[in-house]
Amino acid sequence: MRSLTPLSLVLAALLMVPQGVAAHDPQEFTFLLREDGSSPNSVEAGILVETDSIFFMNVDDREGVSHRVEIDADGDGYFEFATQWLNASCERAANGSKVDEGCMVTELVLLAPENGLLPGNISMMHQISSNSGISSRAFYVNYALDVHSPPTGELPTGSDEEHESGDGNGSLVLLLLASLIGILIILPRLMDSTEEK
Repeated sequence: MRSLTPLSLVLAALLMVPQGVAAHDPQEFTFLLREDGSSPNSVEAGILVETDSIFFMNVDDREGVSHRVEIDADGDGYFEFATQWLNASCERAANGSKVDEGCMVTELVLLAPENGLLPGNISMMHQISSNSGISSRAFYVNYALDVHSPPTGELPTGSDEEHESGDGNGSLVLLLLASLIGILIILPRLMDSTEEK
């Protein structure tokens, strides 16, 4: 029973060892769809990463005008899918429900390969539908893969070859485990020798 306590202490210590990886919390990037185009009109590299979302919102309150965004998911020049036509507002019944269930003011698009969107420049077309027809304005969104890196302030150690193959972290973990096993073997003997005295 005495060896169970040191073992649980060692396991607790292992759980407290920092992992050395910073995760990215998914964010929503808002595009306001206006009479004169979208705001912002594009998103440069370095702002959005995989699992972020684009939140499209129609703020054009002209009567009979709706907006949508077509998306070229794979860069082939064809727009594979589009948001729904978005209105400035949706008529509500007395009970608060939408009169037209298909009426939408906003739409969220997830930036991820599983959603059909490949990292890099994604071409988009902002379309405005009114009584005079449909007008279109091109824009783009750039997003990158979510690459985890050490938390800021921590500098990597070891050679470049170790970092590329992952051997630097593996060697450190093996050294820590060997040290902990040695402590587990020696600690009960030390405790027995102090009890005998």
